[in-house]
Amino acid sequence: MQAADKTSDQPKQVSLRHVREEDLPLLCRMASDLNWRGEFESTLMRSPQFMRKRFAEDGFSSEAAERLMVCDASSGAVIGSVSHFLAHRYSSAREIGWKIDDPALRGQGWGTAAARALVDYLFENFDINRLSCGMDPANLASRRIAEKVGFSYEGRLRGVLFLRGRHADGEMFGLLREEWQAARAQEAKASD
Repeated sequence: MQAADKTSDQPKQVSLRHVREEDLPLLCRMASDLNWRGEFESTLMRSPQFMRKRFAEDGFSSEAAERLMVCDASSGAVIGSVSHFLAHRYSSAREIGWKIDDPALRGQGWGTAAARALVDYLFENFDINRLSCGMDPANLASRRIAEKVGFSYEGRLRGVLFLRGRHADGEMFGLLREEWQAARAQEAKASD
């Protein structure tokens, strides 16, 4: 699955793939090295043993949740990850998230390309009508990514996040299949 970020002068091309065993050192580092986490990420650390056990159980891919690696399409280098999980037990709706690992690569369009690739992957391959994402209201970069990908602001959930020892509100964004289809049709028409 490849997607381009069409918002920058030089579009970022990414591909998504499942987690492989050779990704475990990077995932272990991300789970235990606070220096590589953004200010809006949890500081809860996971041990390398926990990460290896989780990989052995299902490769970070199940009906309930899936993590995919984000790769630079030209070099194949892993630059981050995306995830999706059931948003509600009573529907097929999924909540999504994205992360660019190296702080030096953030703010260059990689996050937008990664989120777009995940949205396309989910709507093209699963009978899902709704995607959502949530974030700290101060996380303006993720808000911009969500909006560029087509998500609409839906509201604020009070005290839903627990980050860095405090409870915080979360802003929720949603995207329906019909909105995604309309945006893709408009993009196709514009490129003709």
